[in-house]
Amino acid sequence: MRNNKLSRSTQKNLVLFVILLVLCAFFYSQNNRFITVYNLTNMVRQSLPNFILGCGMTFVIASGAIDLSVGGTMALSAMLYGYLCIWGINPWLAVVIVAGFGVVVGIFNTVIMEKLQIPAIMATLATWIITAGMAMSVCKAIPITGPELKPITVLNSIKFGKIPLALPICIVVIAVFLFLEKKTILGKYAIAIGGNDAAAHFSGINVTKMRACFFVLTGVLAGLSGVWQVARLGSADPTIGTGMEFKVVAACILGGVNIKGGEGTVSGVMIGTAILIVLTNGMQMMDIGSFYQDIATGLVLLASVLINSDSVGELMGKKAAA
Repeated sequence: MRNNKLSRSTQKNLVLFVILLVLCAFFYSQNNRFITVYNLTNMVRQSLPNFILGCGMTFVIASGAIDLSVGGTMALSAMLYGYLCIWGINPWLAVVIVAGFGVVVGIFNTVIMEKLQIPAIMATLATWIITAGMAMSVCKAIPITGPELKPITVLNSIKFGKIPLALPICIVVIAVFLFLEKKTILGKYAIAIGGNDAAAHFSGINVTKMRACFFVLTGVLAGLSGVWQVARLGSADPTIGTGMEFKVVAACILGGVNIKGGEGTVSGVMIGTAILIVLTNGMQMMDIGSFYQDIATGLVLLASVLINSDSVGELMGKKAAA
């Protein structure tokens, strides 16, 4: 007989999806403007960086590492883009240059982590501080504005009917990473390396090369996220990446990615990202203060860590056996 039992990750994703639907129903009951085309499209437009960075971070954390530099990379990428435009570089060529900068950041993170044997959390924390500091210092904490930035703002105004460009971009990026996860060695190797990097090495996997791929992908997405924020805001602000690293990591953990590596799916992270975005937007529409929003988000994150914890799973198993 066929085994129709759902996988553990699929079960988690279904539970998360039900939670997402319950949250949407609750916030709609509190404010019927929550589920409107205007509000939903605004959420997608504002949260595009969260979704696409979550795709890249899934591979990084599943491989047993972490990238805390994404917020600083976003900010410095935005400043780089702003200055390139002011210096007369074609705005669309500047996008390519910024993507190249994301590659450099990814390689830099890999080198200091793999070659200098510095733990990923410390290596990327250092990169975050460096890039965030550079973003502030190059402009003296003053956002870059000017007519040279206007061509890129067209991205924020493009719509297909009532659907903003952000939604197709999200769908395409998610589809690409789902393909990478399911149909290429990137997804399989990320899980293998995160499960046991020594065993992965002895089985023939080039751990350093694969980690470089994961960090480069995340670096490029962070760079492009910085450009998107410039398009959305109409200026290059050195603070645009503030807190992004924690939002993305929180979404990954909520989405079922094991913080120790060896487990995680892009689909789960996307649902986790949507839950955090809906939670924040819904509380804002209920006029709940930002401090309470942080408390609620922290409690949700803590609960997800406990639910995904192996020790909790073992405890529940023992109780069921008893």
